[in-house]
Amino acid sequence: MSPTTLATAPAWHLGNDIVDLSDPRHVGKARDDRFLQRVFSEAEQEDIRSAEDPDRALWIRWAGKEAAFKTISKSLGAPPTFNHPRFGVKVYQPLGSRAEAGTLSDPPMTRFGEVRHGDFLLPLRVELSGDKLHAVTWTPSLSSGIPQFSWGFDEIKGKDGGWKESLRPRFSTAEWACVSHQASALARLAARRSMASVLGVDEGVIEIGCGPGEPGRRIPKVFLEGAAAPVDLTLSHHGRLLAWAFLPLPGP
Repeated sequence: MSPTTLATAPAWHLGNDIVDLSDPRHVGKARDDRFLQRVFSEAEQEDIRSAEDPDRALWIRWAGKEAAFKTISKSLGAPPTFNHPRFGVKVYQPLGSRAEAGTLSDPPMTRFGEVRHGDFLLPLRVELSGDKLHAVTWTPSLSSGIPQFSWGFDEIKGKDGGWKESLRPRFSTAEWACVSHQASALARLAARRSMASVLGVDEGVIEIGCGPGEPGRRIPKVFLEGAAAPVDLTLSHHGRLLAWAFLPLPGP
């Protein structure tokens, strides 16, 4: 079977990942040879080490792998074995210095690439704004080009020890069963608001449920007025950041 391409894939499936580049644990990680060898192929390691900003080059590739894992899990109906080096990431346009991304208030800088895993070849889109890095991958459809998905990211303003009590009333029973922690809840609320705006419906008719699996690994499912909606949604959170991307799917 040949790699999945824009000409042969049957449907859109999105995956995303958000990375906080300011996390102290992420700074200088490109100098950790054991980590590089465990997570990246030899070609990726060479690209990372030769980059003007090796740390950022590393986390772009990490985010691409994480996003692709979500995309492929949807496409297959079950998650594949997550052997990081087997998710090969290439960035088409070289990324310059960290200063090129500007500050948090600047518009995101967009770069494109691809992630190859077995028979899958997934397009990759990376948005950088200051210390926020958001990656989205998708399985291409029969039509060419980039799907018109909506995406966004935001900051968690503060950790709240009583978050369950304050947030629980904003979810249905089915939705709440899918919430694993505060960031999970806030990502769902942000995605719900964004979907309501794009779809032109009241936020109250939207529910974000989930498929089976372990907490934090369950694929989100969108419902409108209790019925499964043709919307593909992906969520991510890391530290103080959360992100989402979704795509209303075409009818049959």
